[in-house]
Amino acid sequence: MSSTNPTRLDETMGPCEAECPARILDLLTSTENQHAIEWRQRCRANVARRARKLSDGDRIRLPEPIKFTDGHVAQEFIVSKRGRRMVLRDPETGGLYRVSRLMERAWSIVPVTKIHKTIFA
Repeated sequence: MSSTNPTRLDETMGPCEAECPARILDLLTSTENQHAIEWRQRCRANVARRARKLSDGDRIRLPEPIKFTDGHVAQEFIVSKRGRRMVLRDPETGGLYRVSRLMERAWSIVPVTKIHKTIFA
C-alpha cells in the first residue's frame, strides 16, 4: 500500500521484478495462482544464483563473450580475490577486469586439473 495509491498490491497482480529476498519468500503462504508460483520460482532462482561461491583461482566461463571498454573481448576468466574485492584475470593476456553484477549472471566453473608437488620423505 502506498500513500498516493491506497490500493493493496500482491504477487498475483503481476510483479515483474524477481528480486525478493529469501527471508520474505519464506513468510509467504501457499498459493494456487500460477503467476505467483512462477514469480516465486524466479525469485528463488535469483537467490540461489547470488549465493554461489567463488574461490581465489577458480576459472569461470560466461555463456557469451563480453566486450570491455578497452576493446578486449573475453569469455573465460580466473578469479582473483583481493581482500573483499574480486577481479577477473584473463588467462591469456593476464589483464584484470571487473564484471558488474557478476554473481547475478549465468556463469559456470571450468574444471581445471591441478598438479600438486610430490614430497618424498
